Amino acid sequence: MRGEKLFKNTVIGVLSQGVAALTGTIVHLVFIRFMIKEYLGAKSLFSNILDFLSLAELGIGLVLVYSMYQPLAEKNERKLIALTQFYRKAYNLIAAMVFGSGMCLMPFLSFFIDNMEKVPHAQLIFFLYLVSSASSYLFVYKQSILNADQRIYITHLFSLVFSIIQCVLQVLVLVSDTRYKFFYYLIVQTVMVVFKNFLLTRKAEKMYPFLNSKEKILLTKDEKKAIYKNVFAMFNHRVGAVVLGSTDNLLISKFIGIIYCGFYGNFKMIVNLMNSFISQFFNAMLSSVGNMSALESKDTVYKTFKYLHFLSFWLHTFCTVAFIELSNPVLMQVLILMGVKDVESYGFTFPTILMIGLNFYMIGIRKVPLTFKEAMGLLWYDRYKPIIEAVINVVVSIAAIQSMGIAGIFFGTIFSMAVTSLWVEPLVLFRHGLKRPMGEFWVREFIYLFFSGALIALTHFADLHIHLIGWAEIFAKLGVCLLLPNAMIALCFCRTREFKELFKAIGHIVLKKST
Repeated sequence: MRGEKLFKNTVIGVLSQGVAALTGTIVHLVFIRFMIKEYLGAKSLFSNILDFLSLAELGIGLVLVYSMYQPLAEKNERKLIALTQFYRKAYNLIAAMVFGSGMCLMPFLSFFIDNMEKVPHAQLIFFLYLVSSASSYLFVYKQSILNADQRIYITHLFSLVFSIIQCVLQVLVLVSDTRYKFFYYLIVQTVMVVFKNFLLTRKAEKMYPFLNSKEKILLTKDEKKAIYKNVFAMFNHRVGAVVLGSTDNLLISKFIGIIYCGFYGNFKMIVNLMNSFISQFFNAMLSSVGNMSALESKDTVYKTFKYLHFLSFWLHTFCTVAFIELSNPVLMQVLILMGVKDVESYGFTFPTILMIGLNFYMIGIRKVPLTFKEAMGLLWYDRYKPIIEAVINVVVSIAAIQSMGIAGIFFGTIFSMAVTSLWVEPLVLFRHGLKRPMGEFWVREFIYLFFSGALIALTHFADLHIHLIGWAEIFAKLGVCLLLPNAMIALCFCRTREFKELFKAIGHIVLKKST
């Protein structure tokens, strides 16, 4: 049953993200074509500023899902009602805090923007982004039970439909001659978010009718204490994640210029496309791991961990290689097709592309240990790690940007992860979750890192010998990226237990689903 849910969550999640990726790319390219570069930079910058304001969420969503695993397994409806009532109040407070803090920040936007006068109506644009962000917390508290009950595919189906509707409406707005089309573009985004959350909440109420109970059920002091403890730990983790993911544009805007935020946004879009597909499997896996850790033995959990860790290494190695070799030429050709002028100004140098790719890889190789750690509720043990990581990231990035330019910002992120998260997160998982020695893990981890680095270098060396231009260059490099790293990984690891277990598990799920 768990395997079937994982299969459905993954397949529908990938389909949903595929549609979201396509529609998001279409909207982004239309935005580049019909809006000025300063608006493109503001779009990226304001999104990152609001990521910081989202720290008010404290990571409550993940803690809520984790809190529901046990009562769902025990069919404890009263506990589930108490949890949803508790989190309803929390999310209403969060929405108010995000909006209030954003309004306080608005007079100081010029600190983040170099030559703010180049961005027309910057404060009004930021206000609309703020409304969109704050409204995203409305009607979401009852949806968490869908994720905890391994039914995240329902959320994906709603997202699929609304991403198509939003794409159509935003493209119509962007290509129109309306003077204030950027504002209408943001209004469409806000309305779609609120309406989707409202309908998802209604769906959850129909599937779990006990959530409609009017009876006031309170959590005990011990239950609240456990939640507050996890929320405090999760807040620290949220700080680390936001600093890692959102300081890039702030530093670029402050030290280099807001236009370059837009240029980086193009490459970040490609990274997000790759992440959106890969993350669907791990998002679907999260509830399954939580259910597994509550019901299965540590040996079973560890066995699953090993082959998923191998899968993560394979996927992120291939995607990193493809990004490094293809992102610049693909972006240039797409912009040419869109009729964008001066496309060369949108590109980055190879050192910068390499740093962005390695940043993506470093975040990706952490996903399995991090997913298992979070699904098992091990948030408390490394609660101060994200703060240390965030400080190192900012300090090293600012220092490196002086000599390396934009590449230095991403170098700082990579360095901070290497000296903190890369070893702390597995340590917490093995010591407090799996409760077993780490020797085998570290041997495998160093082998994976070595192979990834070697395949990145080998593929780049091969692509240097391709002397074509335009789409011919892209298809030739794509062939190298598809063949070389995947063939080498399959050849070198086909005899390992992780390789065999992975394909055995995939085959079992597919065959069971088809019968």
